[in-house]
Amino acid sequence: MKRLCSLVCAFVVLLACTVTPLFAAGDSGNIPSQYTLGDQTMSINAGLFIPLFLLPTGTVLLAGSPPHLSLGGVGSLSWAAYVAPQIRIGAEIGGSFTFSPNLNALLMLPVIAKASYVFTLYPFEIPVTLGVGMNIISYVDQHYFDFLIRPGAAFYYIFNSSWSFGLNVNYWIDMQFSGSTSRTGNFLETSLTALYHY
Repeated sequence: MKRLCSLVCAFVVLLACTVTPLFAAGDSGNIPSQYTLGDQTMSINAGLFIPLFLLPTGTVLLAGSPPHLSLGGVGSLSWAAYVAPQIRIGAEIGGSFTFSPNLNALLMLPVIAKASYVFTLYPFEIPVTLGVGMNIISYVDQHYFDFLIRPGAAFYYIFNSSWSFGLNVNYWIDMQFSGSTSRTGNFLETSLTALYHY
């Protein structure tokens, strides 16, 4: 538990240390967005899926002996369109997997709508995103349709007018309602992204 918390805290501090100097640079680094109404993006993402904890039980999903869930993988395809120079809305479909101690796969297939506000500090972009949608879960012979909230942020390097490459960090809040009980799973996604502008 302490090791996991330390790892997450260290990652957040590292991200903050990377982003803060860019904002401190002043107006010289902050340029207007090069995108206009109707411009679109497509992206492909792949990376690491980290189970955190389950509420209301407080179970830490990566702790214990043996651990409740393993580290897993995540991937997705995303589309978005600009509705203002710094705001884009779109949709994403993806999937993640992780394993129980018995090597049973926990599969998640999120389908979400999302909106992003994009800070441009050339040659970098920093989208801050909120996604909301449905998470289809399959575990052994059990299937659920959960409500998913997914805030996140990304850090992209603008390679040229068509391509950007970078890192996504998304926090999954999966709300499961089953009969008279409810529980909320918390997961962290870190993924590499290739983003195409057109």
